[in-house]
Order: sequence, then C-alpha cells, then structure tokens
Amino acid sequence: MMWHSILADTTSTFWLPVRASEAAPKIDWLFNVILWINIFFTALIAILMFLFIIRYRHRPGNEEGAVGGHNNALEITWTVIPTIIVCFIYYWGFKGFLHAAVEPPAAYEITATGKMWNWSFQYPNGYIGNELHVPPDVPVRVVLRSEDVIHDLYVPAFRVKKDVTPGRYNRLWFTATVPGTYDLYCAMYCGQNHSVMRSSAVVHQNQSDFDDWLKKASDPRDGIKTYIDIGKMIYSTRGCAGCHSLTGGKIVGPSWMDMWGSTVPLKGGASVKADEAYVRESILKPAAKIHQGFPNVMPSFEGQMKDYELESVMGLMKSISSHASAEEKQAAALPVPKASDKK
Repeated sequence: MMWHSILADTTSTFWLPVRASEAAPKIDWLFNVILWINIFFTALIAILMFLFIIRYRHRPGNEEGAVGGHNNALEITWTVIPTIIVCFIYYWGFKGFLHAAVEPPAAYEITATGKMWNWSFQYPNGYIGNELHVPPDVPVRVVLRSEDVIHDLYVPAFRVKKDVTPGRYNRLWFTATVPGTYDLYCAMYCGQNHSVMRSSAVVHQNQSDFDDWLKKASDPRDGIKTYIDIGKMIYSTRGCAGCHSLTGGKIVGPSWMDMWGSTVPLKGGASVKADEAYVRESILKPAAKIHQGFPNVMPSFEGQMKDYELESVMGLMKSISSHASAEEKQAAALPVPKASDKK
C-alpha cells in the first residue's frame, strides 16, 4: 500500500517519536490516516463556512429568500460517508488491538516492578536492574506489577503503554527493531516524585551483545570493584538516588551523608544506631523502623538484593560518614570477593 509506505516505513517522524518496534509503523499509519481525515474535514467545513458567510451575508435591499427544505440525498451522503470512514478506522484499530493483546507463545519474559519512584526489571536469570534491556528482533513479554500505587509503563518509541496495578499482574509485549537507547516513563501520576520516575529502554545491537551485557550485569564483581564502587552503582540503578541524597540534602528520605554510625530518631520517640542490623532491616523491611520526620514510602528490597549488594550499600554509607571508623572506611574500599556471595 503506497500510503502505508509513505506514512509509516521510516524510523524518524515529523511529530511522533522515533519508531523502534515492529508494531510502531502500523500504529503510526493509522494515527496519520485519522489525523489527515480530520484535517481534510476541518478544512472543508471551515472553507464552506467562510463561503456561506460571504454568499449569504445580510445586505441592505435584499429580501429574505425561501427557507431550504429536507434533502434526502444530502442526508444519505453525510450519513453513509462518515459511517464508512468510522467502520474503516474501527477495523484497523481493532486489528491493531488484537495484535497487541495476543502475545507470541515463545516471547522472552521480563518482570517489571513499579514502586515510588523507580522501575526495576527482573530477567530470567534473576538479575534485577533499573533499565529495560532487550535483544533486537525478538518478541519480549513484560509482566507488570506494582508494590504500592498505580503506575503506568510507557515507552513511546515502542508505542507500548500499560497500567501497572497493585494487587494484580498486567502484561504487554513488543518486538524491538532498531538498536538504541529510548526513554521509558511512568505515565500515571503516582505521587510527589512522579516526574523523576523514568528510565531507559535499551535495544542491543544483536543477541550476542545482549547476552554479553546480561552476563556482566548479573555479577559486577567480575571487574574487581570495591564495596564503594558497587554501592554507587546500586545507588544509581535501584532508585535510591530519587529519595536519598549523598550530600546531606533532604529529599523524600533521609540523606546517607553521615548516617552510618549516627543515632537515628524513630517515629514514636525511640532511637537506634545506624549499624549493619539497622541498615539491612531498613532495606529489607523498611516499615519496621520509620525515621522520624520522613514518610513511610520506602519499598522493600527483600528477595531482590544479594548479601554482597547489601554490604556494598553499607560500604558506600561508611565512606561518606564522619561517624565511621578508619577501619570501616578501609574495609569499604576493598574489592568485593566472589566468595562473599552467599546467595
């Protein structure tokens, strides 16, 4: 179809995001068809209104003419033509809906979890990251779940968008076709930091490139990194940066600066020392002890973080705390041995 090629077969567009999935050209084609139908009839109506205003305007000395009567041909015309157009749009729209609703049986499955205010993506080998990575030309099924409120996973370049609802699972699928890095958003207002709940969808060059990335990402210790290095990586990739500063500033949660080794005031009047037990509990069971002056919105990472990752977060906190001892800071700067992985 010539118009299909003209309107949909390029990866860049004039007013729509880049097309990077198998379904995007078809969706854009229907969008553009509807758009140009609207432009045509809007222009037609505007021109006719202008001509009628000129032709039938009131002029001194002109007598009022006869009132127009019923015209069956005109009634049939402006009923049949819109009906045909609407049926055409419905057919192609429903066809696209069925395509989006019926998943390929052998799709690569990734679980996406939305929580205030970050995304986490779990891959079949158990690795969890905050970016969506996929191989090209492979159907990908994303299972959606929320840990708190309603979110919405939206990747404009893939033309996919689906609500992420607490207490139930939802799903979407796509086949990415153009390697690159694309914006990923939460498209449902979900609270104070909704605007920062964004990530990236990365389409790798080929299957081998994706496999290499997943292998390296699954265990960052292969590159001989310290607890501080891995702690910084977790801080930036697990959504910690959206709630906790490293410089002493207050965001949603308390700053990690000078927290380690300090006395933390708790809701209700008690207090606790910020040591290994407190930090671990705060990450895995955040509702157990609420820091005074901060809301209870911290999501649980229980079952999502390995022991060395928890220790790396502690290492980062030790490195920026004036309450940490010299020995603790030295230990935080040591490489993380693979033998420390107890999970």
